[in-house]
Amino acid sequence: MPLTQTPKTVAHPPAPTSSPWAQILEATPLLESFGNAKTVRNDNSSRFGKFVEIFLEGGVISGAITSQYLLEKSRIVFQAKNERNYHIFYELLAGLPAQLRQAFSLQEAETYYYLNQGGNCEITGKSDADDFRRLLAAMEVLGFSGEDQDSIFRILASILHLGNVYFEKYETDAQEVASVVSAREIQAVAELLQISPEGLQKAITFKVTETMREKIFTPLTVESAVDARDAIAKVLYALLFGWLIARVNALVSPQQDTLSIAILDIYGFEDLSFNSFEQLCINYANENLQYLFNKIIFQEEQEEYIREQIDWREITFADNQPCINLISLKPYGILRILDDQCCFPQATDHTFLQKCHYHHGANPLYSKPKMPLPEFTIKHYAGKVTYQVHKFLDKNHDQVRQDVLDLFVRSRTRVVAHLFSSHAPQAAPQRLGKSSSVTRLYKAHTVAAKFQQSLLDLVEKMERCNPLFVRCLKPNHKKEPGLFEPDVVMAQLRYSGVLETVRIRKEGFPVRLPFQMFVDRYRCLVALKPDLPANGDLCVSVLSRLCTVMPNMYRVGVSKLFLKEHLHQLLESMREHVLHLAALTLQRCFRGFLVQRRFRSLRRKIILLQSRARGYLARQGYQQMRRSLMKFRSLVHAYMNRRRYLKLRAEQRRRVEEARLREQEELSKREVVAVGHLEVPAELAGLMQAVAGLRLARVPCVAPVRTPRLQAEPRVKLPLDINNYPMAKFVRCHFKEPAFGMLTVPLRMPLTQLPAEYHAEAVSIFKLVWGLGFLTERLP
Repeated sequence: MPLTQTPKTVAHPPAPTSSPWAQILEATPLLESFGNAKTVRNDNSSRFGKFVEIFLEGGVISGAITSQYLLEKSRIVFQAKNERNYHIFYELLAGLPAQLRQAFSLQEAETYYYLNQGGNCEITGKSDADDFRRLLAAMEVLGFSGEDQDSIFRILASILHLGNVYFEKYETDAQEVASVVSAREIQAVAELLQISPEGLQKAITFKVTETMREKIFTPLTVESAVDARDAIAKVLYALLFGWLIARVNALVSPQQDTLSIAILDIYGFEDLSFNSFEQLCINYANENLQYLFNKIIFQEEQEEYIREQIDWREITFADNQPCINLISLKPYGILRILDDQCCFPQATDHTFLQKCHYHHGANPLYSKPKMPLPEFTIKHYAGKVTYQVHKFLDKNHDQVRQDVLDLFVRSRTRVVAHLFSSHAPQAAPQRLGKSSSVTRLYKAHTVAAKFQQSLLDLVEKMERCNPLFVRCLKPNHKKEPGLFEPDVVMAQLRYSGVLETVRIRKEGFPVRLPFQMFVDRYRCLVALKPDLPANGDLCVSVLSRLCTVMPNMYRVGVSKLFLKEHLHQLLESMREHVLHLAALTLQRCFRGFLVQRRFRSLRRKIILLQSRARGYLARQGYQQMRRSLMKFRSLVHAYMNRRRYLKLRAEQRRRVEEARLREQEELSKREVVAVGHLEVPAELAGLMQAVAGLRLARVPCVAPVRTPRLQAEPRVKLPLDINNYPMAKFVRCHFKEPAFGMLTVPLRMPLTQLPAEYHAEAVSIFKLVWGLGFLTERLP
């Protein structure tokens, strides 16, 4: 994976909503569906070469750019037995909603000629419907609008319908020409691509030749009509695939120049039963990559020895530069001859083959067939391959006729018109000769020229990087699992240069370390002063102190020490042992440190737990003691209050008894005073005497008296609170001595609290009342 600084200048779309890495991941299923194909044995492979540059910025992926090389367009129109077309066609038919399938007039995959040639349209373990849903999700993430998706599916459906356009031949003017059997497919393609059905039918059944004044329509044979139909299908798919890659690159390309890690995934060497122009380009690419591999592994290896001034016996290896020159060297390389033949209107595949035989018949890497067959053989680094030159010129042209181009540029579908309008500048017309009737050819770069240029750019990028190679080997040619054929694997190891690589590594000194790196790496094995200069003598001294070495086990260069692999392994094992012991010591100390730290932490926690527990227990004991003290105090207070109450009650009883006794003693001291001693008013005395006289005469004084009639006073009512004023309360409130008893002396002061001026009158009233009471008691 090369790491290089590659300047890029790209126009960026609006900033995406997801991260570049997420968009790069979502671009993978898109490219897999459109660029990968499988056999029914589940042999998945990319049918185009891709070079993916992943750009890094600050250790984070900031973007990516994908370059594609030589899409295998022949697979669109032809598949060998047990092979399928590109995944996208089957996924489209399996996952497209029923409404869109009906709108696009799509049926099952087995009904389409471009899909059923392999014999089986399904693969065990692959769900085309699930992959189609994943493709739709990837398109959403990558910013493909609904209109873009609809246009993509229309183009794919039109390719399928185009493959079902069949022809029949009929004779006119003693010439066989082709006519379309059914116009239904033509109408379906025209509706899907929004083009004229009449123009489409003419494009695949007529060849247009322009003169100065008019266009001449020449009818095609059935074979030529099939080729024209297939050419339109291939150019549609190729332009769509290029447009998708450009859209993805515009979305995920980096914002600025950064370091990049690139991954090259390219087809391997091919030798099929029928090898055509595509196989020649593929094998030419593998020749160039093999040359780069040889240059890096072998040539640079030996240049390293020469640069370090080491005695070295040069090792021979298979140099494939002559084969590369045979294919592409100017002016008579096979691809150069092919490009020249494409410039002549009368050139054919046969004239191209004769030119190749003429210029390379004596080349040991080139072989002519013994029989006059349209083929030639090239001896590649991986073996001999025979190529059939049928349609070499047509495939190398790979250009759209002007009438076809004009037809699709006028499409009302924006994507289709954009694809062909962007393709138009690459096919600028050029007139040949001065005749009034010439065929307009498009002097664009041919497929071979563009492929060579892109391949040179790829090799140049890889030479600026630090490439690492991954060799993929086929265990068998039958594409069956669990089958290992030693002869097949050995042949691949031999022609891929792996055996030579192992041999040169074994015979040479594969380990080369700069002096300073050697000293720094193995300083841990010997005691060295830190200020010693790193040179060859010091390295040899360290090496001799570490183990017993022979002169043929190492070489001392100008700046590096070269070692045999087994000696390097011995040094590494010794270093690993010392590092292992050092690691054990570090682990022991670190584990002790961890245990001590854990112990101290645990001890702190235990002390904290103990303090918390003791505090909790102390608080619990205090609360219990406090409750007990409060209960004891309440009992003491109750006992003291009861004693105090009993004492007060006894004291009260004692005081009441003393008051009673004192009152009785006071009453006992009083003498009964005769009534004669009392001061009786004169009026009362007269009444008393009258009463006494009556009693003596015993005159009946009771006479019937008529009961007086009293007029009731309805307004006179007792007050509502009369019960609140009993006599006892009145006495307590208004008498001076509420507890007075029998009078023993004449009354001198009134019993109630009165002003001084009323005292004499009050005493007189008392005496009168008392006398009346006494008199009343004496009456019979």
